[in-house]
Amino acid sequence: MKERVRLFAFGLAAVLLAGCGPEDVPSAIEAPGLAPEVRPDTPNSGLQFTFAPDDVVETFGSSKGAFLVHFTRKGPNAVPAGDADGSGVPDFVEEVAAVYDEVLAYYRDVLGFRAPLDDEGLPDNGGDGRFDVYLVDFAGIGDGKLEADTCEGAGGDQCVAYMVQENDYLGYNYPSTLVANRILGSHEFFHAIQAAYDSSQGSVFGEGTAVWATESFDPSLKDFENFIDGYLDNADRSLDVPLPGPVDPFSYGSALFFQFLEERHGEGTVRTLVERTENGVKGVPDPVWFEQLDPTLQAVAGTSFAEAFVEFATWNLFTGKHADPARSYAGGAGYPPVGMEHVAAPYTYRLRAFYSASQYYEVAPEGRAQMTAALVTPPDAPGDLEDLTLLVAVERGGVYDPLVRIDDIAAGVDAVDTASADRMVVVVVNTAQGGSSRRPTLCIGSPEEVAACKAEIVPPTGGEGGSEPGGYLEPHMGCGGCALAPAPAESAFGALGAALVLAYRRRARRAPTSPRAKT
Repeated sequence: MKERVRLFAFGLAAVLLAGCGPEDVPSAIEAPGLAPEVRPDTPNSGLQFTFAPDDVVETFGSSKGAFLVHFTRKGPNAVPAGDADGSGVPDFVEEVAAVYDEVLAYYRDVLGFRAPLDDEGLPDNGGDGRFDVYLVDFAGIGDGKLEADTCEGAGGDQCVAYMVQENDYLGYNYPSTLVANRILGSHEFFHAIQAAYDSSQGSVFGEGTAVWATESFDPSLKDFENFIDGYLDNADRSLDVPLPGPVDPFSYGSALFFQFLEERHGEGTVRTLVERTENGVKGVPDPVWFEQLDPTLQAVAGTSFAEAFVEFATWNLFTGKHADPARSYAGGAGYPPVGMEHVAAPYTYRLRAFYSASQYYEVAPEGRAQMTAALVTPPDAPGDLEDLTLLVAVERGGVYDPLVRIDDIAAGVDAVDTASADRMVVVVVNTAQGGSSRRPTLCIGSPEEVAACKAEIVPPTGGEGGSEPGGYLEPHMGCGGCALAPAPAESAFGALGAALVLAYRRRARRAPTSPRAKT
């Protein structure tokens, strides 16, 4: 069984990791249930974000009856005082309550997810069984956070939670408090829904599906579009392996994969996958989301993970200026481009292709009327071709020709016409869901150049060519699929993760289309 870690507090809210750098991952909550439950209005709670001891805390119930908002009118935790409707309740508080009502109705009644577990009967539950939202000052280091009270269920992975979020957004870069509250409400509340099934699925699943959920709830919120370069910049990384560090752009950016699942295989695909993470479902005592992908796809679409992942890698070519809704994402024109390595033909290099990962190479024909590509291994290493798929796309005038899928990757594809092409793109896809990386040599060039490249690895006589190992060059990839230690418990990472997420959120709103080393 894979080792897993509960990633339930999820660092802080929903938006935009572009500036956090490659050494980041969301923080994990301290194991809940080990001490009496406390809330932000509990005296001497020891929580990071709390009301002051002398705050007069009031509550306001949402109109649909599922939420209780806790707020104060004075001091650093005070909400904005405006009351345009004269109800006696600050408009900001009413706005928060209305957003949560809307979010719950969408996730439960439209998408079909179960509601979060209620906290009825807990020693400190905010007063009753309604879902509690506490409005306190985050002092600019974050803007929202889901917290757990206690966990139960067969594996102790179904958790009761409450929300703590920024009380006024003063000094933040949100265009309005409504936008801020819709971002926080949709993202963080989806973590509470995840926790009603299983809270121990890790950051890629936790953050990726939460970003996807915000996009589904309100596509006008551009968090999804600003997040997904965290994946597209790191597509050569195994899909289930987060980047290390307190905030992880890859985990948030993996929302693109869940968007693909929903668009390509139908509404409800992500919900079915979430449902299969619950302990005991389908007879699996402690399911892991990544292991449930293949049976989920078999059940809902009659396809395998391997086939779906090749298609996902293909769809990712059709983003930005190459968007084509008939061949890929409906909103692909607003997505950043996938990261590619620019190489010159003839190109020969030994790869390291991690499981569930894709590598993209672009090459200019430079007068070559025909080009091709192949993956080659010496005769004593045939396993290095297992689970690999090779795709070739020729671009002319900003439009890709029909993609060519090379089934016999060792032989290479019949040469494609590049006489009038701007470039040729080669995609290497490893569809395995585990195991060691594959180490073939990639050959790109004219048919004659690829034949010469292959002869260096597998000479026509059948002998072993080149120097050890088999004439290969050394790998140029990093640790895209290496096993990583579980994320640490929250402790010092809570505030750091909050600050990094917020910094990313601010930067991405200032420059949502910042320059990148992509084409």
